[in-house]
Amino acid sequence: MTTNETDIVVGVSTRNCADTIGGVLEEVDKGLAQFFPDRHALIVVSDGFSTDGTRDVASGTETRCEKTVVTEEGKLGKGSAVRTIFKVAQERDAKAVALVDGDLTSIRPDWIKRLVSPIIGGKDLVVPYYLRYRYDGVITNQIAYPLTDVLFGLGVRQPIGGEYGLSSLLVEHLLEHDLFPSDFGIDIFITLASCVEGMKIVEAALGVKEHESTKQYADPDALLVPMFYQVVATLFRLINRYQDYIATVHEIRPVERLGSIPTARPVAIAVDQNDLLQRFRAKYDDVVDSAFLSELREALDCVALCELAQFAFPLSLWVKAVYLAVNAFAVQEDPRVLDALRVLWQGRFLSLVRETEMMSDEQAEAYIQDQLSTFEEYRFLLDA
Repeated sequence: MTTNETDIVVGVSTRNCADTIGGVLEEVDKGLAQFFPDRHALIVVSDGFSTDGTRDVASGTETRCEKTVVTEEGKLGKGSAVRTIFKVAQERDAKAVALVDGDLTSIRPDWIKRLVSPIIGGKDLVVPYYLRYRYDGVITNQIAYPLTDVLFGLGVRQPIGGEYGLSSLLVEHLLEHDLFPSDFGIDIFITLASCVEGMKIVEAALGVKEHESTKQYADPDALLVPMFYQVVATLFRLINRYQDYIATVHEIRPVERLGSIPTARPVAIAVDQNDLLQRFRAKYDDVVDSAFLSELREALDCVALCELAQFAFPLSLWVKAVYLAVNAFAVQEDPRVLDALRVLWQGRFLSLVRETEMMSDEQAEAYIQDQLSTFEEYRFLLDA
């Protein structure tokens, strides 16, 4: 076997992950050695110009498998890191590719088995299924999950989960796609492009997901707000591109889930409701005059005037705003559309917190999943 022949590539995207990358690499290496001892595997650390010593830690972490640390090519962003991994995988003629984030604190060796084995068995995409606390995945729960399931008919719970298994065929298709994003939009791009391309998709139960970036949720401007813009812009572009496909979708198709869901509980995430309300109100007047929101203006004003004790942002109002934003963004990719929706998203998140704060984990999850029916009810608002 020559050094260019590789069965499995595991790509790890990093940016300032010095505290976690060593542990991630150790778990990845254990997984490859334990579950794929007869396969030639390569670990690729694709680093986004870290300034905290991530590259040094990655380079210095000993692995039994072959490992390389590279700097992502192109514009800074997770999508660029993934594209760099894909190119290495193509050069090495890899049969299966797995992607994991470098800031994971909950990764286990069996994650590698669950992401890679279905690809070796003939599937094209493995999407993760995690147990996440109700206030984690706020972009997923509010917009990415319902639009993926309702508009594309793809019955997955975590369409922007971050960890994936991919076939060489899918990697080739994605690299040729003109909407391949350089930023955090990469996850929703992988999921939805795979769906429309007719790839064979399964979910893998990975258990509890915990990652270092969750700590930044306390300051939304640090990570969540930039991520919102990037994910939602890519999502809206894909909706616009695939209108003909969406028109053929009349039901949510269940996706086979591999593995069992553990009994472990995710760590609770604290949310400062007063801070969320102040953030929502601080920007509300700046965006509410957006033309696409005109028919919702009266109802939105009532929400903005609510004190915390009575605060409620009706789900139906949020769903209408989402569909109207999709339409407006399709006409002209005006960033002000995303500005307005981002502010409303924070208000709706506060309402979701208040609606679910007294629920059990199971009740909160069922409540979030039940939102799909409202997205289905107002789907007629989406321009054909």
